[in-house]
Amino acid sequence: MKRYFVKPVRITIWVLLSATILIRSVFAADGLTLEEYFAAAMVRSEVVATQSELIHQTEERYHQANSALRPTVSGVATYKRQDPVPAGASSTSNNPNRDSLVKLNATQPLFRGFREFAALRQSKALLDAQNEDYLQASSQLFKDVVQNFYTILSIEKDLINLDVEISLNRDRENEINSRVRIGRSRPSEVLTVQSAISTLRAQMEQLRGQLGVEREVFAFLSGLDSTTTLSDTEVIPAGLAPQIAYLSLVPLRPDVKASQRRVTAAQENMSVAKGAKLPTVDLTANRYLDRSGSLKDSTWDVAVELNVPLYSGGLLQSQVREAISQQTQAELAVSQVTRQAEQEIRALYQSVVYDSAQLDALEKATVAARKNYEAQQRDYRFGLVTNLEVIQALTAFQENQRALDRARYSAKLNFLKLEAAVVRRPDFPKGTTP
Repeated sequence: MKRYFVKPVRITIWVLLSATILIRSVFAADGLTLEEYFAAAMVRSEVVATQSELIHQTEERYHQANSALRPTVSGVATYKRQDPVPAGASSTSNNPNRDSLVKLNATQPLFRGFREFAALRQSKALLDAQNEDYLQASSQLFKDVVQNFYTILSIEKDLINLDVEISLNRDRENEINSRVRIGRSRPSEVLTVQSAISTLRAQMEQLRGQLGVEREVFAFLSGLDSTTTLSDTEVIPAGLAPQIAYLSLVPLRPDVKASQRRVTAAQENMSVAKGAKLPTVDLTANRYLDRSGSLKDSTWDVAVELNVPLYSGGLLQSQVREAISQQTQAELAVSQVTRQAEQEIRALYQSVVYDSAQLDALEKATVAARKNYEAQQRDYRFGLVTNLEVIQALTAFQENQRALDRARYSAKLNFLKLEAAVVRRPDFPKGTTP
């Protein structure tokens, strides 16, 4: 029976491991990695913690269902006073005005239409579903962490690129100023460069605002200081498996498995409803400790009770029809979740393929744009091109560089989301999964 549960000790181990990684990461000199960020978020997340509590609650419902198979023992004590027996009337009691009873009662269910076994299997299926929900909540948290992690890194890299572009434009401004002093360039060319610098600074301020928002999200998810340095250690593999290989992993997704477990629970619930229409047989036993009346000297009795439901106003038939509808609803949910999972995997797979092609194109475009900018600089010194052409070449080079860096982070983001969609990430410590 232990194999049914995600034991609390396992979850505790996961939390302790996460906390250990968290402590190490806070003092890491090279920044917080994605795995360390996720470990901190797991400790912090109320959603995951709530799902863990739901598992505990479902475990207790399993125990409650299991208790229906076991006997119940209770103590009963009654004391009754009644209207005095009229004078001359006969009575079987030594004290007809008082009646007392103290007994121990035990009841063992013998047959309940197999409802208790169906209820036990239903509880087990629901427990399995909650375990899968826990993994699904963790997977969704991982996706949120990945999104925030690479958004922050992308913005920070964009700011660095803009700062480099501003520095190059300042060098350009100094060069033109020196040429203006000797009459080889016009003052308006300086203004053109200064205008470009101002535009870039405005873009930097806009990005800083976006970075501030993402950093607050980071602090909310991880519980760490919003200024914590991030370190990207993820590597995208050179090749990508065929799409069919990813789609074949859909049945392993926690959301798909959870919906299938709920179909099983709905089927067992229908057995419970049908079992209510069958007779029940119970074995009862009483041990009397104090008893009045003519049976005061009888200290025990045993009885077998048969109960046959004959008419309940249509209640039992209605419960069966309701259970059938719930089963149909659960089956529809499986179909919907499966189709949504397949659509998500297909979309992410296409994004990863597109990212790979885009990276190749941008790398070539960036190299060409850099060479063009260098050539334009040389030609400008010989008076072969205008300052505007040089600025355009610089802008094109930096825009390609920024697009390339953003595409690199986007490629990692989409790849890790694809891995999460097919249950390859996150990497849980052993013993934390059902």
